Amino acid sequence: METIERAQLAWDYHRTGYNCAQAVACAFSDVIGLPLEQIAALTGAFGGGFRAGEICGAISGAAMVLGARWPHDDPRDMKAKSFVSKKVMAFQKRFLERFPAMCCREIRDLPTPPEASPLAVQLGITKSCDIYIVSAVELLEEMLAEE
Repeated sequence: METIERAQLAWDYHRTGYNCAQAVACAFSDVIGLPLEQIAALTGAFGGGFRAGEICGAISGAAMVLGARWPHDDPRDMKAKSFVSKKVMAFQKRFLERFPAMCCREIRDLPTPPEASPLAVQLGITKSCDIYIVSAVELLEEMLAEE
């Protein structure tokens, strides 16, 4: 799937009522390897910064994608744990290169909307959360392509 298609899919999920984490994670259901309904259920409480304005849901959804792509499922496998941890930290670093914070309440309530990427502009996206969602999709696509 091309980045623009995945970004459109994530944006469509958000516009139909999914939270930011659900929108991002569900757009990567092929990577996660679970049915859409199960992903939506697992990420249902992640929106709105875990319903407390904390970590951005787009970041939480992205972390789920990264964890599914590079799983750490054996508690004794420190190499896998370290690897996926580095992937999540790299994603966060890239997010912070585009936006001033990772905290939902901080970025959601900025006085002006964040700068939209060329892809977001192409899709006609202007709302803050939608820009973060599309950016998360773009960053994940970049990271997955780097394998």
